[in-house]
Amino acid sequence: MQTYIRSIISTSVLMLLSSSVISGQDFTVGIEDQEYLPFSTSVSGKSSGFFKDVLDEFGKAKGYTFTLAPTPVKRLMNNLITDKIDFKIPDNPIWASGLKTGKDITYSTPLTVYIDGVLVEPKNKDLGYENLSSLVTVRGFTPFIFLDDISKGSIKLQETSNLAAVIKMVSVGRAQGGFANITVAQRYMKETLKKPNLLIYDDNIPTAKSDISLSTTKHPKIIEEFNAFLQSHAQWITDLKKEQNVP
Repeated sequence: MQTYIRSIISTSVLMLLSSSVISGQDFTVGIEDQEYLPFSTSVSGKSSGFFKDVLDEFGKAKGYTFTLAPTPVKRLMNNLITDKIDFKIPDNPIWASGLKTGKDITYSTPLTVYIDGVLVEPKNKDLGYENLSSLVTVRGFTPFIFLDDISKGSIKLQETSNLAAVIKMVSVGRAQGGFANITVAQRYMKETLKKPNLLIYDDNIPTAKSDISLSTTKHPKIIEEFNAFLQSHAQWITDLKKEQNVP
């Protein structure tokens, strides 16, 4: 009888410990190591922005901790598919599709949308797609809508380290256009550079719209929970978007 009771107690303790581990689990989330507000940024190892706020609120609701790991864009996707991180944000199924071949990746319901377009100098506001011959973008970003032109050689693509460098290269005439997230670029020019009209968005040149999700190779069940959270907290997320000017 004593052995039986000890067995029950041991089993109960293990179940409690198991429950504790699940509810208090710490996950690593890879984010892009660049100033990309309102979505995300990292300064002196401290991350902030819309993605962090949503994940923190989800973590509070479920007892999880999400530690953001800023990573160079080009390395970030590789970290996801080699299981070096638990989650990646932002992500989209068509991004780096060649790298993802054969990988079982789960994506959340989209949180927001990225609108990526071409920024030009104000004097080139009527440049037009047919006259676009050179682009610059952040290394690791893929300007899908221009890939045919790039492969044909009709548009020369340059890559650089971050958004600030993209804007600088266009503003000094080293590239005709900068392919970037319009929301982020306009905010950066206005709030960081204090030059809101340094470059302008040319909406006569094709624009790419991408749904933005949280992705994982390891934790599809957590993605299910996250999707339920997005639904149950829809109004809270809407209010957060308005507060932070997120599309």
